[in-house]
Amino acid sequence: MGEDGAEGDKRERLRTVEADIERLRAELPRPTEDAADFVDAGQNLTARQELGGQIEALENERQRLRDDLGLD
Repeated sequence: MGEDGAEGDKRERLRTVEADIERLRAELPRPTEDAADFVDAGQNLTARQELGGQIEALENERQRLRDDLGLD
C-alpha cells in the first residue's frame, strides 16, 4: 500500500510541476526590442534568466518524476 501512496504522491507532484512550468513560461517576459533603455533591458534580461533557471529546475524534476513513474 505504501508504494501506491508514493506513486500517487509522485503523480500529484508531476501535475503540480507541469502546471508551474506552464505558468512560469507564460510569465517569461519577451526580450525588449528598444535598446534605448539599458536599465529596462537589463531588468528584462535578469527576469528572463531567473525564470529560465526556475523552469529548467522544474523540467529536470519533471523528467525525474516521469522516469520514476515509467512514463514517456
